[in-house]
Amino acid sequence: MMIFVYLLLITAILSSYRLFVGPTIQDRLVSLSCVSVILIIILVILGTHHNQMFYYDIAITFLLLDFIGVIAFTKYLGREDTK
Repeated sequence: MMIFVYLLLITAILSSYRLFVGPTIQDRLVSLSCVSVILIIILVILGTHHNQMFYYDIAITFLLLDFIGVIAFTKYLGREDTK
C-alpha cells in the first residue's frame, strides 16, 4: 500500500511542474487542483493504513477548501469590467 502512496507522490511532483511552468493561469489552477486531489487521496490511504479517523477529517476539510478556492478563483478570472 505504501508503494502506491510513493507513486502518487511522484505523480504530484510531476503535476506540480505545470503549476510552476504553466503558460496560463488556467493551467496553473487545474494543476493546483490536481495536486490537491492527489494529496487528498494520499491522506485517505494513510488514514486507512493507520486506522485513524483524523486523516479523514483533514482530507474532507482540505477538499472543501480546495473546492471553494477553485470556485472563487474561477469567478475572479471570469469577471469582466463593466465600466
